[in-house]
Amino acid sequence: MFGGRSGAPGAAGRAFVDLDGYVEPVYAQSDARVKVVEVASHRDLRALTDMAYRGNVLVLDFSRFADGDAAKKDMSRRLREAAKDVGGAFTEASDRLMVLSPGGLGIDKCKITYRE
Repeated sequence: MFGGRSGAPGAAGRAFVDLDGYVEPVYAQSDARVKVVEVASHRDLRALTDMAYRGNVLVLDFSRFADGDAAKKDMSRRLREAAKDVGGAFTEASDRLMVLSPGGLGIDKCKITYRE
């Protein structure tokens, strides 16, 4: 498929590639996880910020809070600050769902549309 084993280019300009010496890259293991959390009260904020500072991705469900709830707004502001502190990103995916990512991991918010 890649030409002969001689290492010289074949008829179509292709050369043999020897993969015997190829070593797969080794990735460092991380303790970071994707944490899906149902937020029950303002008291959960400390645990959430601790998880953020440890480098975890947080998917936060705020369905127990009303849309205009002051506690929800305050928690959102503080989580946004925590994301800024760790060099990460924070977004409100919907009225009830928020995502916080650690440094080096951005968040792309997009809408998928189908055309028929």
